[in-house]
Amino acid sequence: MQDNVKNITMKLLTYIFLFFSVVPMIAQQNQGQVIASLSRLGIKEKQVGTSILHVDYAMNADSIGQENTYIDLGRLEVGKECCKYYSVFLRQSIGDTRKTSSGGSIIRGKKKGKNSLYWNDIQYADLFFKDGRVTEYVTMPMWMDRYNCQFTEDCPPQQWTLHVETQTILGHKCQKATCHWRGRDYVAWFASDIPVRRGPWRFNGLPGLILKIYDTGHYYTFEAVSIRNTNAPIMLSEFKYPVSTRTKIRKVQRAAQVNFCKAIGGAELDGTPINEPDKPFEQLEKE
Repeated sequence: MQDNVKNITMKLLTYIFLFFSVVPMIAQQNQGQVIASLSRLGIKEKQVGTSILHVDYAMNADSIGQENTYIDLGRLEVGKECCKYYSVFLRQSIGDTRKTSSGGSIIRGKKKGKNSLYWNDIQYADLFFKDGRVTEYVTMPMWMDRYNCQFTEDCPPQQWTLHVETQTILGHKCQKATCHWRGRDYVAWFASDIPVRRGPWRFNGLPGLILKIYDTGHYYTFEAVSIRNTNAPIMLSEFKYPVSTRTKIRKVQRAAQVNFCKAIGGAELDGTPINEPDKPFEQLEKE
């Protein structure tokens, strides 16, 4: 009896998802219509270092001065011995999420940015860098929590080519650099007067802080919107996720974005699989 109730509930939730997935929305190919999970609530944190610099990056902004037009706002916390990159929008949303006074329901904190209801693979991954390696903590969308995982791998610099062109970003003179990385061609602008060899996401190795980077197909753009000196703790969530590999988790992330119903095993009330067409999706790391 309990299994039947569980199956019916799952099918009803799938129909609810389908209803939301056809609601008109402004979307880019790297921003799907997958409902975000609440599995990150209540995870404790520990201090792993002290930051000397915070850099915030707008992801795929329609207007760089308006946060509500970003898909995400990422933050790079730079320390002397380690660095961290994570979503500011997601962290704020988790902080605002709470249970009702009766304790029976959860009120989801509103996440800033466009398409704020939905999950995407960049926003729901925390990156921790130390000793030339990166650990990525991946939180999957609703009904896919069993795939939450973490993996650690080397994080070598991209193979950059420097160019003579310059432009000014946030008052800093930036030089152009290009690279090919994991299936995409990128253009970056770095500030040599800020001697930090890092940037958003996994981009690193230039002789100065990367303030803007985008792929030549313009599916992904990260641009710095603020830089400030700090003396603040670098806090790392104690996720305790199972260990996996980048290849395996990228495959699952892609499956969730391309066809969420298929990825979760969504079915009609009579048990037949839901025939939902694939959605276009451009994954940042194609290789």
